[in-house]
Amino acid sequence: MAIEAPLPLLSSRIVVFSDFNCPYCFTLDTWLTELKVGHKVRWVGIEHRPMLPRVGGNADEDARVLAREVADVDQRAPEVGVRAPPFWCNSRDALLLQNAVEVDDPALAPEIRQRLFRSYWVDGRPLCDPKVIDGLRADLPDVDVDADAEATELDRLTDWWRKHVDRIPAMFAPTGIVHLGLQDRETVRRFVLSAIAEAEPGPGCQ
Repeated sequence: MAIEAPLPLLSSRIVVFSDFNCPYCFTLDTWLTELKVGHKVRWVGIEHRPMLPRVGGNADEDARVLAREVADVDQRAPEVGVRAPPFWCNSRDALLLQNAVEVDDPALAPEIRQRLFRSYWVDGRPLCDPKVIDGLRADLPDVDVDADAEATELDRLTDWWRKHVDRIPAMFAPTGIVHLGLQDRETVRRFVLSAIAEAEPGPGCQ
């Protein structure tokens, strides 16, 4: 499947559309980390459930969906160790930070991404709490997050994703071929390794 991604997202790296409050996205990030390809992945945060709360609990339907998704991930990838957080929370602040890091300091991006995911899906710490985010970045280099500019870009990317993809996680190979959803681990591995494989040297014009 091929979808035209908004430039300049397509590059020599795999582009992953993802959200921190999605357990399937956490599982994919864990698998990519274990494949040691984090430096060849550009993570793009989008808000797939912007109406989730920052405080309190969830509506009954949201609570049921969260429980169902966590159970599904636990059955398909028990080694990841995903645990249901206290409530399904808004991810906007975490997304603004991660998207800024991807632009300003991409070498730092995999580390802070893993911290944010694990804090929520393993430790149960809500990413809508500014103190949680500040604590996760305390020993990392300062990253300048222009909240207004980052929010505008987040909204633009989310609007594009909703119109053209509307499913996460979604991986774009440099060729534009797309891997939608969380497929099985071996399929993910084959997609990633084929997407980043370098061509063998061969004859050509000078």
